[in-house]
Amino acid sequence: MVLETLLPSSIARQKPHYMMLIAFLFAIVGMWLAYFIFPFSASILTIAFIVIAAEPLLRRTFLQEEDEEARNPGPASTFLERHFDLITMYSWFFLGLIIAFMAWYIILPGSTPERCLAENICGDFPTRESIFSEQERQLFSISQLRESATPGTGNVVLPITGFAIPPNMQGDYWGIVQFLFANNTTVLLLAILFSFLFGEGALFLISWNASIIGTVMGKISAQAMAASPVHDITSIVFSLGYGIYHGIGFVPHGIPEIASYYIGAIAGGIISASMAKQTYRKDEFKIIAKDAAGLILVAIVLLWVGAMVESYLWMSG
Repeated sequence: MVLETLLPSSIARQKPHYMMLIAFLFAIVGMWLAYFIFPFSASILTIAFIVIAAEPLLRRTFLQEEDEEARNPGPASTFLERHFDLITMYSWFFLGLIIAFMAWYIILPGSTPERCLAENICGDFPTRESIFSEQERQLFSISQLRESATPGTGNVVLPITGFAIPPNMQGDYWGIVQFLFANNTTVLLLAILFSFLFGEGALFLISWNASIIGTVMGKISAQAMAASPVHDITSIVFSLGYGIYHGIGFVPHGIPEIASYYIGAIAGGIISASMAKQTYRKDEFKIIAKDAAGLILVAIVLLWVGAMVESYLWMSG
C-alpha cells in the first residue's frame, strides 16, 4: 500500500524518468523481503515482489490510457504517440532494475557472513548466491552450451541470448534471422498473453531480463575489482565502466527486442483494462482493438529488426 502510492500515475506519465528511482527502490525492498522471508527462493521471489509492487502503478496508468483513448481516439496514425508515455515508463523502469541488480551484485558478499547490528542482535545478510542463484544458473547454462558447441560439427550458441543455431543454418544469414525471429516471437506472445491475462504479467518477463543483464554487468565489474591490485576510486570507476562496456553488447539488438516486448505488453494491457471495465460491447472497444493491433504490428517489426541486427553481429564477429 505504501510503495504503490509513492509515485502517482499522473506524475509518472509526465516525468517517466522517476520510474528509474522507483524501480531501484522496489528492487531493494524486493531483495531483502525475499531473502528474509523465503531465503531459498529469494532469486525468483525478488522478481515477484518487484512485480507486485509495480503492478498497481502501471495498472492505473493503463486504465488512464484506455479511458483517454476511448474519449479522444484521434487519427489512427498517432497511436504510437498516444502510448509513448507508457513506452518510456517501461524503458526507465527497465533501466532502473538493471542498475539495481548490477549494484547489489557488486555490493553483496559471495559467502554468508554474520552481521551484528548491536550486542546479541545478529543475523545473516543476503548474499550473491542467494539473491542471484537463478540468474547465475541461467548464465551458467548458456556458457556450458557455448563451450560444448563446435562450429561445423554441432550447434553454435549465440553469445548473448543463448539460442543454439543448428549446423545447417550456420553461414545462412536469413536462415538465422528467421530462427531468431521465431524464438523471440514466442517471448513476445508470452508478454502479450501475460499482460492480457494478468494485467501486468509481462512485468515478470521484463524484470527477469533486466535481472539477467544487471547480473552480467555486476559479475564482470566485481571480477574486475577483485583482479585490480589497488582499490581506489579510479579502479572502482574503471571496473564499473568495464562491466557496463560489456553490457553494451546487449544493446544493438537488445533495444528493438526489449522495446518489442514493452509494446506487446502495452497492447495486451490496454485490452485487459478495457475488458475489465466491461467495454467490450461498446464502440470504444473497437478503438482499443485497433490501437492494440497497431501496437502488436510495430512490436513484430521491431522483433524482426532485432533478429537482423543480432544475426549480422554474430556472423560478422
